[in-house]
Amino acid sequence: MAKSIKDHLQDIFDDLGAGDQRKFKSKLCDRKTEPRIRRAAIEKVEDSIDLAGLMVTTFTESGAVPVTIEILQAIGCNEQAEELITITGKSATHVSPTAPKVSLPATGPSAPSTEHFIDKNRTKLISRVHNVDCILDELLQMKIITEEDNETIQAEKTSQKKMRNLLMGPIKSAGTKGKDALYSALKEIEPCLMEDLESH
Repeated sequence: MAKSIKDHLQDIFDDLGAGDQRKFKSKLCDRKTEPRIRRAAIEKVEDSIDLAGLMVTTFTESGAVPVTIEILQAIGCNEQAEELITITGKSATHVSPTAPKVSLPATGPSAPSTEHFIDKNRTKLISRVHNVDCILDELLQMKIITEEDNETIQAEKTSQKKMRNLLMGPIKSAGTKGKDALYSALKEIEPCLMEDLESH
């Protein structure tokens, strides 16, 4: 069954973690454009499910995405903003001239051309890689992930959540070495997918 906008928002909010979720809710409170959300309503939000529900009921399915992207950009969560743009095909309601362009790396001097394949194709890898268990076995053997990482990721119910967990956790921590190892594991286990991604 295809995911709803609410499901996509929930996934993004799961990615944020407690600290960034708090920043998101604070920005949402400060938003001056109508419709506005009352602080009391935001204070009742306990988790990602509540937050996604609040966004959709307040702004409707079509309006919730641009507002979410706008706030994600404002709090510096450009990876999540970019992922949401890719998944939904929507963009922010308005982007101030000072806001970083979402398609570029948010920090550092690296030009888009020097962006690592894994970073550049992050959202496509999350949505299209299905043999995650085999990839985890490879990375475990290469000592890129630990047994504990493996168990935590295996516990996720969908391949999308497993890939998101892998990319946001161990691979992010391992830096370029981790990304290189994941790249070679993907080449071996998902050759057709990699061929398709590399041809674009």
